[in-house]
Amino acid sequence: MADKQAEEKKGKFGEIRHIVGNVIGIILIIALLPIMIMNMTLIIKSYARPQEVPSVFGVTPLIVLTGSMYPTIQVNDLIFVKKTDAKNLQVDDIIAFQPQGDIVVVTHRIIGIEEGRGTRAYITKGDANNTKDMEPCEHFQVVGIYYGKIAGIGAVAEFLQQPLGMVICVAVPLALFLIYDVVRRMLYNRRKKGEVDEEKQELERLRALAAALEKGEPLPEQLADKPADEAPAEAAPAEETPAQAEPEAPAEPEPTLYPPVEGEDFDDEV
Repeated sequence: MADKQAEEKKGKFGEIRHIVGNVIGIILIIALLPIMIMNMTLIIKSYARPQEVPSVFGVTPLIVLTGSMYPTIQVNDLIFVKKTDAKNLQVDDIIAFQPQGDIVVVTHRIIGIEEGRGTRAYITKGDANNTKDMEPCEHFQVVGIYYGKIAGIGAVAEFLQQPLGMVICVAVPLALFLIYDVVRRMLYNRRKKGEVDEEKQELERLRALAAALEKGEPLPEQLADKPADEAPAEAAPAEETPAQAEPEAPAEPEPTLYPPVEGEDFDDEV
């Protein structure tokens, strides 16, 4: 009985562990797979079109290298800019743009707009700078508008964008987990198959037992719940206690014979 309860408890624990493993696997895949896809897309686009700023679904991640936008944006922040129509930009918007003849992207705030001859130009300035930028930003130089950041992980993001960093931090952990998940599932399926086989054997035993009872045949030892050799041994007969001996009656004292006295006659019998 105790063994059966232990097996049931072990089976329930195995089920819970299997479910937890599946949940962890789903979380890791959801977290790591998009990062790997995004990094691969950025790397491929940067090699294919080195003059353009690569983006994924219209979103460009950028790593801040200077403190010109302090305190709104700080060094090593990972910022995200989204493509937008330059005609919709307004004063006080933060934009990312490429100065003419430069591949570096600058992220500054719009402090003024110049319009003329059917075009718009944006006067920009860093929040921490004392002066505005030397040249206005033309509409075709705009990379996108700033809409969010993750503080302090720029160095990590920069390492992840490199092939070696992507392999070490994303591809290797994902591959190791997939291998572990395959092995875990194989062991789980093997254990479940063993449980099913045991249940089939027990069902066959019960069927044979029912058939034997229906025919009135004696039960074979292999169908009985307990083997014959496990039957309790008969109790040994109790040892007989010897009856206590009855005490012997005291012997009558033998008569004492004295020598006859003169003048007295004695009978033959006392």
